[in-house]
Amino acid sequence: MRLRTQRPLLGIMVTELNRELPFASSSFYQNLSAHGASKGIDVFVFSPNRIDWMQGMVRGYMYDRIQSAWMTKLFPLPSLIYDRCFFSNKHSYLTYQYHVRKLREIPTIRFLGYGLGGKWEVGLILQKDPALLPYLPETSRLRSGHQLESWLQSHSDAFLKPQGGSQGKGAIHIHKEGSRFGLQGRDGRNHPVSEEFQEWSACWQWLKHQIGSRPYLLQQYLQLHSMNGMSYDVRSLVQKNGRGNWEHTGMAVRVGKPGSITSNLHGGGTAEDVSAYLTREFGVMKSEQLIDTITTLSNHIPSVLESNHGRLAELGIDFGIDTSGRVWILEVNSKPGRTIFARLHNERARSKSIANPIHYAGFLLNKQLS
Repeated sequence: MRLRTQRPLLGIMVTELNRELPFASSSFYQNLSAHGASKGIDVFVFSPNRIDWMQGMVRGYMYDRIQSAWMTKLFPLPSLIYDRCFFSNKHSYLTYQYHVRKLREIPTIRFLGYGLGGKWEVGLILQKDPALLPYLPETSRLRSGHQLESWLQSHSDAFLKPQGGSQGKGAIHIHKEGSRFGLQGRDGRNHPVSEEFQEWSACWQWLKHQIGSRPYLLQQYLQLHSMNGMSYDVRSLVQKNGRGNWEHTGMAVRVGKPGSITSNLHGGGTAEDVSAYLTREFGVMKSEQLIDTITTLSNHIPSVLESNHGRLAELGIDFGIDTSGRVWILEVNSKPGRTIFARLHNERARSKSIANPIHYAGFLLNKQLS
């Protein structure tokens, strides 16, 4: 069926999955569709590799509220694109990048935002701002076993993570004690791993097998755990609103499973109210100071990234707080999830997190027409 529409089209661009409904986050996109309809914007989901460039059409999915089902239809190329593509490997990225580049070259199409690069590239941008330097852990690219061995000789601990990874997959903490090397973390499939080696060569061989050909970062290990030994971080969500301005949507604590070195919800973590959690850990006064620092950084980081990268629509910023109460910027994600607010039953933040991409799309649309 070919869709005939006079209303503005917002296309949610996704990576295609091999299943009946070939994309994830369908409930989020369903909510986006409902909010878009209330604002006069038709929303559909599409994969860029389904574009017919000769016809200027793409087969995608629109949610039918009457039938309570996703229906496949033929759409013209949308005037607005919300990029929610996630790539599991370099081959997947290169397959899509050809089509994404062509879409970006069409002057009548506006992207809500352009996806950030890997963790290393983002870190280099953040390092350009002197105000952010005290909050950035020492980081370098992992280049060799000799480099890592030298690091452990002077630091005793190291934190390794994939440059393009997500959800805590592949993150490993290495601790050196005498001639013993203890490793703890998660493998590429997000399963817990724990190993111990009596010599460096065996340790490095195991690591090489785990890492494979993926580019990795070598990072300062931070003591990011609560008084009872649970790893945790603070996820802060900032988004552009209907006036095209950045606003702080909300924040929450993510607590890891017992024994985990990461606190991602996909790794079995839980969500907690940030004020209550930090008050238990640090007391009322210090908790308020920490929240104020995280809020200030959350409001500052978007402009730093955007001035060096190009348009962004939203950012999920992960902050660590070490046992001494020092705040660290851990990661910045331009395609953040918002499950954390639903887990907390924070309806205000959850609703805003869904509404803001639609409101910002409306802003871009009006700006384009004016």
